[in-house]
Amino acid sequence: MEVKLSIRISFGALLALYLGTGIAALSVGGYFIHTEENSRRSIIVTKNVIALLFVAGAYIILNAIVGIIAGLSPLSRKRWLQAYVWLIVITMFVETAVGIWLWLRTLDIDDLYGHNWRHLWSDNFKRTFQDSAQCCGYLGPLDGPVMASPSCQLPSDRAYGCMKSVQKYAQSYLTYIYSGVFVFVFLSLGAMISGMILMIVRNDEERWRWTRANAIFRSMNQATPDSTITDKHRQGTPNQSP
Repeated sequence: MEVKLSIRISFGALLALYLGTGIAALSVGGYFIHTEENSRRSIIVTKNVIALLFVAGAYIILNAIVGIIAGLSPLSRKRWLQAYVWLIVITMFVETAVGIWLWLRTLDIDDLYGHNWRHLWSDNFKRTFQDSAQCCGYLGPLDGPVMASPSCQLPSDRAYGCMKSVQKYAQSYLTYIYSGVFVFVFLSLGAMISGMILMIVRNDEERWRWTRANAIFRSMNQATPDSTITDKHRQGTPNQSP
């Protein structure tokens, strides 16, 4: 008994895409951690986010390895296949929660980044925004400026704040990130569905195997009494000489 080749190919293809999301998470995390110094991106992709990328990537890769082990012999590795599907369910739940959280952050950009500018961000980060957008301070030159920036040397009536620049950058970057997260969710969903289909098919094959085995066993039991009666009849019949 074997699972249809088309089903195994579909399972393998979606498993490979799912594995790719884990590799992508590790790769992106590695890129971010090597380019975080004085980058504007660091205000959004914090060290906690980078750590989450590494954890998620490792988890997905381990989950995919479970799927590979199950896919090599689905008929004899039912528990591996079940574990693969349930682990993907957990992945989807976490990815969806992260995506919604990132989307909600885009709705609170004004208060969030205004507070961060005034109380949390270093002068290096603030100057990066000031130099790139030729602005000074958050709302204006009197709102947390970094005076070493050339844009803050302009007359006060010509200087403007960096609020719109920060909001535009954060909105754009967060949109890219949560869109990517939801792409991961859909790929995980495809891998989960393919795993469930493979589970159903292998259960049907297993059910057919046991049905066939039971049918053979019953036919053997039915044949045994007839042969016994025939043997007894032959033993009880005297030989007649011609």
